[in-house]
Amino acid sequence: MDKVGILVVSKSLSAAAIIDTFSRSDKYSPQFFVAEKQVNPANFKAATEHVVIQDLDVAQVAKFASKNKRRIDFGLTDTEDFVTAGGRDLVEKETKVPMVCVTKKFAVEASKADQRLLFDEICPEANPRYAVFDPKAQAEPAAVSRFKRFLDEIESGVAIKPDAPARGAGVGVSGSDFGTEEEAVEFFKNVFSKGRVVVEERLEGEESSFHAFSDGKHFVPAPLTRDYKRALDGNKGRLTGGMGSYRGKSDVLPFLSLSDWEAAVDLETRAFERWKGKGSDPGLRGIILYDALMHTKDGFKILERNSRGGNTEQICILTTMVDDYVDVCFRMVQGNLKGIRFSNKASVVTCAVPLSYGTGGPAAEPVAVDLSRAIALSKRSKGSVRVFPMDLRLEGGRTIMGTSRSVAVAGLGGSISEAHAESVAGVRALSGPFRYRKDVGSNADVERSRRHLRKLRA
Repeated sequence: MDKVGILVVSKSLSAAAIIDTFSRSDKYSPQFFVAEKQVNPANFKAATEHVVIQDLDVAQVAKFASKNKRRIDFGLTDTEDFVTAGGRDLVEKETKVPMVCVTKKFAVEASKADQRLLFDEICPEANPRYAVFDPKAQAEPAAVSRFKRFLDEIESGVAIKPDAPARGAGVGVSGSDFGTEEEAVEFFKNVFSKGRVVVEERLEGEESSFHAFSDGKHFVPAPLTRDYKRALDGNKGRLTGGMGSYRGKSDVLPFLSLSDWEAAVDLETRAFERWKGKGSDPGLRGIILYDALMHTKDGFKILERNSRGGNTEQICILTTMVDDYVDVCFRMVQGNLKGIRFSNKASVVTCAVPLSYGTGGPAAEPVAVDLSRAIALSKRSKGSVRVFPMDLRLEGGRTIMGTSRSVAVAGLGGSISEAHAESVAGVRALSGPFRYRKDVGSNADVERSRRHLRKLRA
């Protein structure tokens, strides 16, 4: 098999799944050049060359890539920090190694306010009502007065978001994080004191995550996925970076109709054409967007746009990709990505997290964990259980738990129910002070979504 060198820039999010997908190639023998924030056990084991860059400084990443550029064919990343900092721009300038992610120009994840302004241009019908508040433009009393007026206009309540990416932290939603006007004002003032704020109408419905791959000219949607953002079962608790996700056997989620899927693809495709302009723009290469959609009684709106794949949703997509991922990336670099094939298997990803994650409690002391039983189960399962370390690090011969999501366990099956059972079995085989959401992709939660949306649209 032909050797292929792949640069992987990782924040210990979905890189283990990315590397695993490449490693399943039947045509190529991948060699991985990994630059990451810590020594992730899976990534380190797979790496031909490995370096720790704790802050993922793009200049240091470019230096590592330059050192190995003769052996690297392309690169990609699992973190928005690298993308929004212009990581692709610098690496390509210094090394000529093509990166399979967007350039800084298209990294709209850097600003929620800029996203809203972009949607006003390319897909205004999918933009919820919103207002932007900037402490550089007005003092707090004036901003609070304007915020109160906006509250009065929006009967359904609001979502308050920091302008900069916060991975759920600092986001507040009416009915979940505040109830009265006084509580909403206090929440708003706290976020406003730290910088620009975007306030949006609160939408009632069911969420999905829409991903698309591109070579800068062609637009290839991936199957819809469903993310679980809150810390506790029943969608309770604080917003987190995501506790898990699922996809069904087809492109459509089970609580949505084929027409919902077609409407989303149609609008996203037209918006992409307006975004890139005439011809081709290679700045839009890789997983160019990961949109959080809210399906309401009147269609859908875009809650936010991310400039890379979702941490858990991407795992659902990669574990069910039929095409060789190395070939897919080569086609994106070469500009001839006409399509990607996905299997008709369902995938459920459940995250095992520290007991304190998303609860507001004090962070636990670093402790050693053991993945051996879960990995043994994965080998016996012949691919239906896959274990991907996230915020874990090798230290003194032990695997140490960090403070964020520790392990993602993907379960695959002929139905979401079967995939859920496989995923939960993998999580239960882990040894350590973990907790997890038991309802990710559960029959009860899928049916709850179906009933809720049916009721809204009745």
